[in-house]
Order: sequence, then C-alpha cells, then structure tokens
Amino acid sequence: MSRDQAYANQTHVPDQQEPQTHATPARLRTATQAALVALAVYITVEALSLGLWTSFGPGPGFFPFALAVALGVLSVAWFAQSRAGRETAAAERPDLRHAAVVLVSLLVLAGLLDLLGYQVSMFLFLMFHLKWRAERGWALSLVLSVAGSAGVFHGFEQGLLVQLPASAIPFLAGLGL
Repeated sequence: MSRDQAYANQTHVPDQQEPQTHATPARLRTATQAALVALAVYITVEALSLGLWTSFGPGPGFFPFALAVALGVLSVAWFAQSRAGRETAAAERPDLRHAAVVLVSLLVLAGLLDLLGYQVSMFLFLMFHLKWRAERGWALSLVLSVAGSAGVFHGFEQGLLVQLPASAIPFLAGLGL
C-alpha cells in the first residue's frame, strides 16, 4: 500500500472541534418561539395601559390584548408541540402556492368589504377556503361560513357595539346585509 492510499484510508480527526457557524433549524425555531412570547407579553402590557373597556364598548386596548394573549398561547403551544416531536414534515416546507392563494383571497376580501358588506364578503371568503381549498363537506362549510359571517357580524354589532361594513348595494342593504 502506498503512502497516499494509506493517508486516504485514514479518518480525519480534528484536533479541536470546529465552531458551528450556522444556526440549526431547531435553535432558530426556539428563538422564534421565544421572540413571539416576548412580543405577546409586551403587547399585553401595553394594551392593558390603554384600557380594555369603556362605557361605549371595547376600549382601545381590547383587541390588541385579545390578539396578544392568543399569540402567546399559540406560541407556547407551538413550543410544546416542537419539544414533543409532533411537528410534521409539512411544517418544515413552506407551501408558497397555498400562501399566495390565501394572500390573494384576503386582498379580494378587503376589496369587496365596502361593496358587498362584511356578511356577504366573509361568507364567500369562508366558503372558498372551507369548501374548495380545505375540501370540507357542504353542511360543515355552510354552517361555519354562516357562523363566521352573520354570527360574527351580529356579535360585533350587538355584543361589542362595533359596526362592521354593510353592503353598498341597495338590494343587499335592504335585506340587512
């Protein structure tokens, strides 16, 4: 055996371990989770200083507070799920086509809110995502779409005393939509 062949067969053992220069996906995910929890805590504290309720209904801090609490709970759940190893391989690969469809549908929803009103626009948005994108059954799609459009509309109008857009089309506005 020649000297070159003997050198090629040897395994290289470094004298000292090379420092890792790139963050691993697990560390990056944990840092993101921690940053989201910290952001949620900050927003919660700031929202409390704005006030949650006034004599007229929800105060300026009500919705930021609710969203911050939801963000914190979901971030902690994501951390627990990733620690338990329950994340799927799909969570590692972003689906850009799905994200683009959701973004475009949100833009269409925003464009239709003033014309069709909240109830009709949200009903169409939810039906599109539930029936055609998620391929749910008709009954489930209809029930969730009505609850998410008319139910949420009346909850805001009567429960929280917050007005959502009504339709600009006289026929739809006459129907209370």
